[in-house]
Amino acid sequence: MNLKRIIVIKLLVIACSLHAIAQTSDYTKPKRKKFAVYAGVGPNYYFNNLELGKSYVNNFNYSFTGRVMWEPEHLLSLGVETGYYRLYTYNTPQPNHVHIANTAIPIQIVVSMKFLQSFYANFSMGQSVLLNKIETENNDNFSASSFSVADFGGTLGYRKMLGNRFSISTEAKFYYSSGFVDRNIALLFVGGYRF
Repeated sequence: MNLKRIIVIKLLVIACSLHAIAQTSDYTKPKRKKFAVYAGVGPNYYFNNLELGKSYVNNFNYSFTGRVMWEPEHLLSLGVETGYYRLYTYNTPQPNHVHIANTAIPIQIVVSMKFLQSFYANFSMGQSVLLNKIETENNDNFSASSFSVADFGGTLGYRKMLGNRFSISTEAKFYYSSGFVDRNIALLFVGGYRF
């Protein structure tokens, strides 16, 4: 009788141990996704630094942005960012109508830091290609490009996760181009996917 009780107790202890090991096993935990892709769009405001024809500048334009990030389990993340920022457009009145569009395409390294669970801040630094397109009333079109080597940006954002992979964010993004001392701030609506 004592032998049967000892065997039953040992079997119960082994069964409970196996159940506890199965619950703490790495196979039951969802694996954290370490890479993410983000894409966003939104309006921006250009801080007008032009001396001549300042009243002809359209300060409100649009921005597109995209990022690929490495997001380990720590608060800091690293990545690469690019985009298409329409800095400003310039339109003169008739009879000598001229339309100028100035655009920046940055290629930058990004460092991101999470705080307060859903908030994050980004700092980006790198180069930009500056595009300048001019159209006149006489259909004379000119295009020029230059390279700005010391540009940076700063972002403050709020992210909401939609499940394990998808997220939506709202960002306030400041961009500075040292090439012609251009600055703008954008309000971006960003979608993200972790893989």
